[in-house]
Amino acid sequence: MPTNNQFLLNNEHRLLGLMLFSLLAAIHLGNNDTIAQSFLIVHFGFFLLWQPVVKTQSSFSAKQLVILLFLISAFIYWFNPWLSAFWTLLLLTLLTGRIFARGLARAVYGLAVIVLFLELILITTPELFQLSALSASLKPAFSTTLMLLPLLLLFVRVKDTTSKQVDFIRGFLIVLLVTFLCMCSALVSLTAQQLYLESLAISVIILSLFLLITAFLWTPRAGFRGLSKLWEGYILNIGGPFEQWFTHVSSLEANSALRPVTFLSATSTYLLQQHWVCGVYWETQTGNELEGLESPYIVSIEDEKIKLRLYTFTPVGPSLSLHAKLLLSVLIFYYRAKLQEQQLIKQAHLKAIYETGSKLTHDVKNILQSTQTMTQILNDNDAQMQEIIDVLKRQMPLLTQRLNTTLEKLRAPATMESSEQITSSSMLQWWNQLQLRYSDRHIEFSADVDKDIDVPIDVFTTVVENLLDNARSKRIREPKLKIFIELIKAEDNLHLTVTDTGSAIDPAIYPHLLKEIVSSNDGFGIGLYQSYELAKNNGYDLKVDNNADGQVCFTLS
Repeated sequence: MPTNNQFLLNNEHRLLGLMLFSLLAAIHLGNNDTIAQSFLIVHFGFFLLWQPVVKTQSSFSAKQLVILLFLISAFIYWFNPWLSAFWTLLLLTLLTGRIFARGLARAVYGLAVIVLFLELILITTPELFQLSALSASLKPAFSTTLMLLPLLLLFVRVKDTTSKQVDFIRGFLIVLLVTFLCMCSALVSLTAQQLYLESLAISVIILSLFLLITAFLWTPRAGFRGLSKLWEGYILNIGGPFEQWFTHVSSLEANSALRPVTFLSATSTYLLQQHWVCGVYWETQTGNELEGLESPYIVSIEDEKIKLRLYTFTPVGPSLSLHAKLLLSVLIFYYRAKLQEQQLIKQAHLKAIYETGSKLTHDVKNILQSTQTMTQILNDNDAQMQEIIDVLKRQMPLLTQRLNTTLEKLRAPATMESSEQITSSSMLQWWNQLQLRYSDRHIEFSADVDKDIDVPIDVFTTVVENLLDNARSKRIREPKLKIFIELIKAEDNLHLTVTDTGSAIDPAIYPHLLKEIVSSNDGFGIGLYQSYELAKNNGYDLKVDNNADGQVCFTLS
């Protein structure tokens, strides 16, 4: 069978020429029914060999063969000019669907189209309406020429034997124009009592003007969208405006109060407003629901998060199926965005809880260190009672205040940020209290202050305690490390520096320090990150001024 198909492909032009010749011979040489029917039998034989189906379908089923033979027999038995015109238009549809081929094949099909067009417009149509197009002396020569022209195709070789597709839509549109030309010519001739050729010329002019105006309006110009835009919009918006669907779905997705399930229900209800949709079914990991009614006609699409089915009232063609899947794909895209939005909200909530807990943990740790310091003084056998009492008098009110602040943060974590924008107090008083808290801890304090000012105590306390805590932890690993803290206030410039003589910060950590939470042996992590954020929120800048072995310096300014 593949060999037979290849043989037919190699002789495609010859088959086409013989098919057209036998059809024209049946029309012009069929003085009696027997001759006409004989040529028609030959014509349909060549047609079945030439027709495009033979290139994709090697055989007919028994039922198809019976129906085909019945239709051909009926056509041959009742053959008349009207059936001839109908069959010629059908052949024009097939031939014009192939006329846009390349190379020699284009010329071959162009010649076939011209022959059938002239036969239809100058001979068949006038005979149908009993009009005269050609003179009695010219008509036999013209008919003979038309009949012999297809025989030229017997001498044309096929160079490209690959199977071709027939553009039925383009061929159908061209045949509609040919039908309009024929009907218009006959109508003008009958109503205006003009010669058929004159009516044909008028019809050609009318059709040309119509095509010219259509071509002019097809392209957008002078503020007009153009027929091409309208046509593309119509193809895209099968069954409903596509832009409105985008607008509706995006507006629902922008509403952060809608949960994903509610979002699906709302969009499904909107889809049911389309006249061709009777039901929408969706299924997710958390549940499923059917909006509307089920039907035998289904368009479905799914991914790992959701399964969607669209039920329609009528069977779904290729264009409508593509359009429906596009609508459902948009819905899935926004549904996944909704899920991601909910996940981000959850992560942000957990991050806020984590940061709040971490900050309060640092506060409790610093309070515990102060408590340990007072415990050491109480346990010091060499300390005088009066000295112990003086330390407790100084430290206990501060410790009570810090415990109360931490407790308030635990009671109202949502107001934690506002509670930290806080109390301002004397800088020198805070400095003196800081020295008392860290007395006998081998930390060297120095100050150069021209005048006292009010500063946010909680900001300074949090930053300094984190810096000193990290430095002291570092000293456990490096026993010879020294810690210096310096306060400088000159005119409008305020600098508080904490310096240690230990090793430099790890180069892998240094670029990320203060800007994000990092992990290290010395505790440079969430404490410094929160200190940096707290300082920035209150108008201060915490940075690393120097990072070298023997000179690691942090500055709050």
